[in-house]
Amino acid sequence: MMIKQTISILIFFLTSLSLYAQTELDSIILLNGRVYRGTITGTSDNLLTYKEIDRKGNEFSGVMEYYRVFSYTQNGMEKVVYEQDEYKDNFLTVEEARNATLGSYDARQTFKPRFVFWSSFVIGYGASLYDTYLLQKTINHPDYFGNQTTKGFFKSDPTFMPILAPLVLSVGWSFPSFKIKEKQMIQMHLLNDESYYRGYHRIAKQKRILGALRGSLLGIGAGLVTYAVFKQ
Repeated sequence: MMIKQTISILIFFLTSLSLYAQTELDSIILLNGRVYRGTITGTSDNLLTYKEIDRKGNEFSGVMEYYRVFSYTQNGMEKVVYEQDEYKDNFLTVEEARNATLGSYDARQTFKPRFVFWSSFVIGYGASLYDTYLLQKTINHPDYFGNQTTKGFFKSDPTFMPILAPLVLSVGWSFPSFKIKEKQMIQMHLLNDESYYRGYHRIAKQKRILGALRGSLLGIGAGLVTYAVFKQ
């Protein structure tokens, strides 16, 4: 009986603590879907100042320009900062901007460009290895002065050629479109909403570009390490 009471008290304490933390935290939602949680310490015509605590418990202050913000919530009350204004390139209505912001937020949470990363890694790795492949026709060329007599990998010094892979892949992966799956959506009430999809695809595109860039660069690095280890 005592154990059950202790567990009940502990659950109540943790639940109360969680609810308290959620109600106490202010938040800032940017138009690109990023969310900052902490304490808003000041507002002006053009700037928000806030304090944020990272996962390690370190507190730091920040400043956010209004043009980057969709809305902020302070003491449980939301204030929408975004305004439709063609002179500021804000062509969307407030509702459209909200849905696009939610789409960007969902993309940050659910979109994982794993295929882009690993395929780019393989291509970068292959390009790096092939860069060291010595062709037989190169050896047979009358102007060849190398000390290698047979073709193969690791018999030619690396060049800057593989660096083209990150450039080509990052640009290439920015074009293909894709269908958003329902399991990737947090805001299910925005299914088939054009503004939501626009925001989701914008962040997903950025993630694919960065995924291709990181994967290919790591692949090239792995290829150079392989060359250093296995060159004859």
